Amino acid sequence: MINLKKYCFILFTLVFALSANAQYKRPVHLNEPDYDLGKRLRFGFSIGFNAMDFRIKNGKGIEVSPDLQDTTQYFADVSHLVPGFNVNIVTDLRLTENFHLRFLPGYSFGQRNLNFFYPGNKLERQMKIESSFIELPLSIKYCANRVNNFRPYLLAGGNFRIDLASYKKLNIKEGVLLRLNKADAYYEIGFGSDFFLEFFKFSIELKYSVGVLNVLSRDYADGAENYVQAISEINSRVFHISFHFE
Repeated sequence: MINLKKYCFILFTLVFALSANAQYKRPVHLNEPDYDLGKRLRFGFSIGFNAMDFRIKNGKGIEVSPDLQDTTQYFADVSHLVPGFNVNIVTDLRLTENFHLRFLPGYSFGQRNLNFFYPGNKLERQMKIESSFIELPLSIKYCANRVNNFRPYLLAGGNFRIDLASYKKLNIKEGVLLRLNKADAYYEIGFGSDFFLEFFKFSIELKYSVGVLNVLSRDYADGAENYVQAISEINSRVFHISFHFE
């Protein structure tokens, strides 16, 4: 009887010890624990990749002269996305514990291949449109509460872009059929995650930019009337993945 009580006591002690050990979690070392309690204004830099796209509203075609064929036979589209690159300076102003005002002036470049089709998806001509943007994005960042060294966030704001490559010389033989307007305004939404490392904060961010202006210019190359008049409106779209170092 004594041995049974002894064995039960030993068994209970082992079970309790194992249970306590299973529930014990090693404390996580917090990197930069006072990051959001110190400086209100912080700086950094950002590098990333983009994919530029168009939303195209096709026109009905306008007859320029009896010698020109009906432009309604054409329609335009961007068949695939081409990766581009962007680099920005990060300026972050902490408004409250969870809200930050961010300004990331920078430079980005990319390419869109504008294809003109006949009915039946027969490709007739392709124009490669290269863009080099000076961009001025301003946004509000809402941060969730920090969990150890991780913090997710949401992003919303606007961006003003100036295309330095918009006024290339028009030449139908070289495939430069039309021009885009130099300036455009965008609204932007996105999300990401902050990772607090030992010496700096690293963030991964996904963002979607939607152009609100019609960027189609009515300047076009001689002989390109049929192509340009097949388009009623062009709006820009840009997808971003960025890596911030602050």
